[in-house]
Amino acid sequence: MKRNRVLICVIAMMLMMTTLVACGGGTETETTTEPTSTTEATAGAATGTTEQPSASAPAGATGKPTTQTTQVPAATQTPGGTPLQNARAKTQVGAWYSLWYNGTGADSFWETVTNDYGDRIPILYKPLLPDGTFGRYNSNDSAVMQFHLQEITKVGIDFLIFDQTNDIDARDASGKTWINNNSIKMAKAITAWNKVEGNRPIRYCSAVGTFASVDKETGSAYPTGAKKLNVIEEEAYKLYDRYIKKEWGSEKNHVYVDGKPLLVVFTVTQAEWEAYAKTHDTPYADKFTLRFAVGHAYEPGLWGWVIPKAQVTQDVVTINPGWYKNPHPLEKVYRNRGETYKTQWETILSSNITPNFIVINSINEYAEQTAIWPADTSDFPANHPVERWLNKAGQEDPYLYWNMTKLYIQKYRNGDKQ
Repeated sequence: MKRNRVLICVIAMMLMMTTLVACGGGTETETTTEPTSTTEATAGAATGTTEQPSASAPAGATGKPTTQTTQVPAATQTPGGTPLQNARAKTQVGAWYSLWYNGTGADSFWETVTNDYGDRIPILYKPLLPDGTFGRYNSNDSAVMQFHLQEITKVGIDFLIFDQTNDIDARDASGKTWINNNSIKMAKAITAWNKVEGNRPIRYCSAVGTFASVDKETGSAYPTGAKKLNVIEEEAYKLYDRYIKKEWGSEKNHVYVDGKPLLVVFTVTQAEWEAYAKTHDTPYADKFTLRFAVGHAYEPGLWGWVIPKAQVTQDVVTINPGWYKNPHPLEKVYRNRGETYKTQWETILSSNITPNFIVINSINEYAEQTAIWPADTSDFPANHPVERWLNKAGQEDPYLYWNMTKLYIQKYRNGDKQ
């Protein structure tokens, strides 16, 4: 009988444990190492769907859709945050990323970059290097790529936009298509990074423009500076073939929106593209979800390039710390010792709109003065038209904009309103 009573007690305890588990009585712990990891969202996560109005005209002969459905990446944080924290966890933070630094010598991009009038204007910034010093680097350097991924993920950035807008197959003096080669190598580096347990995931997408050197169909050269909408279809084909069909083009590594890989199109508005697509077959562009950027983004909803002020929409808010391209006639955006960047972030924090994406221009575009990656600006001469990176106390601070980025991403994830 004693043995039977023990057996009955054991069975009763097992039934109680089963009931507790079924009711959620189990315990679950989550360990985080990064300040923002409790609210990080990944582009490959489960998604919720929101309908957004589209400005597109009725579908034409090619059957282009007239409405746009945006799948918003779902939060991955443990439930229990404030409603604002949970909503902001769905926001993806991206940043434009340049891969055209092709060495460090006299013939490198650092020295030979020119303005719109052909004037040579060497880059005077000295970015932070993997060994902790400041100087020039080669975008093709594997150690630089790893260092960038390590630090970029630490500040809470979720994805990079590879800037291939000036022709995906632009060639250097030796004939190499160095920007695209470097971009593919970085895509592979991201894929390898995401496979390492404990690494904070990061993804990428590409941006292309209407400027290409050669017409794919005729083989003839385009006039310099010509804006050809058919280039978008040509470059979408190249991206699909070189990236999306590969392992590094999967949803684990590439940004997907509405079930398609994301592609940012520069110098073309949505209305321009939709008008073109009505009368032209665009099978490869149709494989992507498109977002649009123009030179100076005065209208809300654009993904770049120059951002005079932050304008929050449901889809995106794009910001930059400054922009200067001399003697470009359009409006300059001055850094003002970090006040421009601070004001743009505070616009996001105080907004009642929670955007799907926050896009920063840029990580490392030093030629047009939009970079946030740590850099030494002490080589700027006294009469340089662009200010050194100075803090409010007037002291040089190479980490000023990088630290601000980390701070404001944390504030955003924490649900702060200012």
